[in-house]
Amino acid sequence: MLTDNKKHSVAILMALFNGEHYLREQINSIIDQDYSDWRLNIRDDVSTDHSLKVVDGLAAIEKRIIIMNDEYGNLGAAKNFGKLIEYALKLDEAYFCFSDQDDVWMPDKLVKKLAKLKQLEEKHPGEPVLIHSDMMVVDQKLNMMASSFMDYQGIKNETNSPLEVLLAQNFITGCTVLMNRALLDVALPIPKDALMHDWWLALCAAVFGRIGYIDEPLVKYRQHDNNEVGAKRIRDFMNPLSGEWKKRWLEGKENLFQSMKQAEALAERIREHDPSNVHLTLVEEYVSLRRASPLERIKKIQLMGVHAQSSSRQVLLLSRLLLTPKDKCT
Repeated sequence: MLTDNKKHSVAILMALFNGEHYLREQINSIIDQDYSDWRLNIRDDVSTDHSLKVVDGLAAIEKRIIIMNDEYGNLGAAKNFGKLIEYALKLDEAYFCFSDQDDVWMPDKLVKKLAKLKQLEEKHPGEPVLIHSDMMVVDQKLNMMASSFMDYQGIKNETNSPLEVLLAQNFITGCTVLMNRALLDVALPIPKDALMHDWWLALCAAVFGRIGYIDEPLVKYRQHDNNEVGAKRIRDFMNPLSGEWKKRWLEGKENLFQSMKQAEALAERIREHDPSNVHLTLVEEYVSLRRASPLERIKKIQLMGVHAQSSSRQVLLLSRLLLTPKDKCT
């Protein structure tokens, strides 16, 4: 088992809520990691099942498990992770990652992520760095449904100009992320207009630092009825015969225009930390789409190069920009 000194230790952040059925299996996969210098920090979002009993039992045996106590009550998934990230900054660890409560990690997940992150840190000293990877999609019993989450969703890592995609579409999944302290220093606090913590962190990494990718499934991403997000294929959103097609289209429209508010918060963060940042103009141009007419939006977004990753997603993006009146998107 690989060990390392304190400055290379990892804080694992788990947002817990009613996860009793799969929780033990996930935590055991963390305990069985080839890299051992980690601390698992858990915040329970007022679970009503036996999740805390499971965690208390494991924490009594495994001293690297820390249960976070506070008075904030039930916050929901995004804010639960947000509180965990705020807590993480008070820790001594140099690196940070997220854990869902119902997945299973490959034994070499931390080893490979740390090696990739340190490579980028050596090339770009002092810069924020975020590493992510592919996942395997599995069912409740861990039977494989798809060998690649990225292929399953029709998304990919963007090596060149990731911001041109990340402004409108996230391709980074939180449970695959490993990041350094420098990224948290610029990303926190997470603004209220951020759509999700992983999307916001990806944007900050693209603007202020570096994004690295491991083209290998290092997580078994479990699909079940209680998934907060889950693996959703783009074809499910494109099928007009689906009873939920209109609902999904409208939800996507709301998310698209919320992404412009998210970008506005990003522009403020850039002006705060690095006013001469080369990405500021692009971010501000994307924000301006909210105030443009539908036809102006189409012209502007094509000129700035912001796009979705597939032809299907691009059709959805353009249709939402075109079919939403100006006074309905602010």
